[in-house]
Order: sequence, then structure tokens, then C-alpha cells
Amino acid sequence: MSDAENKKLFGIRPIWVAVAATVVVLGAVGGYFALNKTQPGGTEPAQTASADAQPNGVCGAALARVRDYGVVPFNATLSSNADGTKAENGRIACSAKSGEETYSMLVNVSCSDLNDENCLEIFRVTQGDGNALFQKRAYSF
Repeated sequence: MSDAENKKLFGIRPIWVAVAATVVVLGAVGGYFALNKTQPGGTEPAQTASADAQPNGVCGAALARVRDYGVVPFNATLSSNADGTKAENGRIACSAKSGEETYSMLVNVSCSDLNDENCLEIFRVTQGDGNALFQKRAYSF
């Protein structure tokens, strides 16, 4: 037996360790570029297929969030203005529709960054017939 056959790293010949390391590095670099690809002619990251354009106002952000929760259908659209109307307890009331079905949403807004989960809180979502689809639970201590 020669010395080259006896030299092993972790029980594997060094050439195979180098090949495996190269494959891992190339895979990581390819994954990085695939996940960060840009739209043609632009520098912004590509949006996923289910992502909408930036939500319009409080109601647009609320509708996007309840779609993500699966509370309303993905094709629901706003039927109120984008900023909604003031409701009881300082909440904002919004409405949406999907086909013949209507939905009412009550949201709490505590700051101006509507993309921050802590700034926009969904309080209740109801169908047109009054059935609650989502209701925030009261804190219990």
C-alpha cells in the first residue's frame, strides 16, 4: 500500500472531501442568487405569485392580512375606501366583497407602519349575515 492510499480525512480520501465542499459552496451561491433575483430591467426583488401590490391604506393592509390568515377568499376586494371609517372604541371599520358575499372588518391601529404586525391588529371579521369568521380573544390573566 502506498502513502497516498493511507492518507484519509475522516475516513474519506481528501479528493472526495474537496469535491463535496465544492458542491456545497456552489449550491449555496446558486441558492442565494435564485432567491434574490430581480425583475427584468429593475433592481427590486421579484414578488411571489400570491403577493399583492402594496396595500392601500388601513383597509388594504387589513384585507391583505385576513387573506393571509385564510379568513376571507384570496379574491376578496375592498368595497370601502382604503382608509375606512371610525367605529366604536376608536377602531376602524372596513368592508370587502368576494362575488356576492360581503365581509366587515374591525381593526385597531396603534402606529403608522401598517406592515408592522404590532401596528395593525385585526379585531373582528364577520360575513354579511353577521357570522363571525375571526374574533380576537380577550386577554385573560
